[in-house]
Amino acid sequence: MIKKLKSRLSLKVFLITAALTGICCFVTYSFLSWAIPNFYKYDLKDIDEQEVSFIPEFISLECKENGYSILAEIDKDLQERYEGEFSLHLFQADGQETDVYNVNMDKPTGGHITDFEEIEETKSYQITFADTDSLYTLMLARNIAKHTQMEEALQRAFPSLCVVIFVSSIASALFYSWYMAAPIQKVSKISKQMAGMDFSGLCPTKRTDEIGVLSDSLNTLSRKLAAALSELREANEKLQADIDRERELERQRTEFFSAASHELKTPITIIKGQLQGMLYQVGRYKDRETYLAQSLEVTDTLEKMVQELLAISHLDAPGYTCKKSRLNLSKLVYDRLAAYEDLFMQKALTVEYAISPDAFILGDSQQLQKVLDNLLGNAAAYSGAGNCIVVNLWEDAEKVCLTIENTGAHIPDADIPKLFEAFYRVDPSRNRQTGGIGLGLYIVKTILDLHGASVKIENSVQGVIVRVQFQESACNST
Repeated sequence: MIKKLKSRLSLKVFLITAALTGICCFVTYSFLSWAIPNFYKYDLKDIDEQEVSFIPEFISLECKENGYSILAEIDKDLQERYEGEFSLHLFQADGQETDVYNVNMDKPTGGHITDFEEIEETKSYQITFADTDSLYTLMLARNIAKHTQMEEALQRAFPSLCVVIFVSSIASALFYSWYMAAPIQKVSKISKQMAGMDFSGLCPTKRTDEIGVLSDSLNTLSRKLAAALSELREANEKLQADIDRERELERQRTEFFSAASHELKTPITIIKGQLQGMLYQVGRYKDRETYLAQSLEVTDTLEKMVQELLAISHLDAPGYTCKKSRLNLSKLVYDRLAAYEDLFMQKALTVEYAISPDAFILGDSQQLQKVLDNLLGNAAAYSGAGNCIVVNLWEDAEKVCLTIENTGAHIPDADIPKLFEAFYRVDPSRNRQTGGIGLGLYIVKTILDLHGASVKIENSVQGVIVRVQFQESACNST
């Protein structure tokens, strides 16, 4: 119970409010009980000499019966004039009080003169009556009966007052604890959610007092923290993506240089072996003319490889951008088809094309020429005699599309996703007679990426088709 009390603000406020309300009510009641004797309208000193001092001399001339009647009239007049706040009291010689309204007053009332020691009173007067030698004591004192009536009325009302105090204390405590603790509990709930990194909840801000200001500040803090956390998450995701991309690039660089080393080592080893054989005239290498021609051919291959490596290094250099200008792609395709016409004739290949006139794009003519040379060269290299190469170029919804299809060829589906990787070749033997060193398509993909274009290779019904799409046409550019 104590632990629950310490952890519940509403219970603390309820108990404290109920206790304070009850204490205030009982203190008020006690104060009234104590203060009632002081709630008199008249002062006894004002009537002492005027109303009482003449009575002893006047009464001593009368007989006891008449004297009692006079005293009763005087007492009645005093109570009427002073609203019952004062009364006459007559005591026998032994101190016993007698009733001034009773003619046969020798019978005591039960009171005693000592009972008035604590009560405000006038000084005592000694009186006698003409027909008796008995000595009586007369005094004027506060009417304690009136005070007693008030106390009795308060005592009678005490049980009902206790019920009223209890009910009002509970009701006021409930309302006050709800009014004070309810919004604080809502603020506490929202703050716990925020501590758990949940910023979806908001505090009600209908109040304009300090609690309303606190709720509004907490809502503002929640929104700012949610925004900051969202930005931080986005930054972390971007950083992680950059890290992953950098790791992937590093892996690709490692693999690239490893493959390049392997590719360069093979022709160098061949040339070295041939030169040593010819130098020492070993066996068949005595025929220098034949092996010099072979060495030159290998050197050409090596030179081509180095040129492609230099091209890749240039394209992958940080900050490299293409020098784009308005380019007539249709004319460039026509020119490259004309350049490869002799090769197509040597390989007994037919060429069909449908080229849209004046298809303009923004691009680098030298780099795109390399793209077309690689694609047309691959089409010629992998198509057998008697097959056909089909070239199409057209504009579609402000995009320029190019396809190059060579019939009679087929690529295993498992190899298609890897075609644009550096040094990858479909022929696992890496025979130079069936293709290059595997950098052509890698260069194609790199150049087209720099132009914002997409490239895709897939098997068609008749052979293999390459699809290139430039995202923006420059037909209307000047």
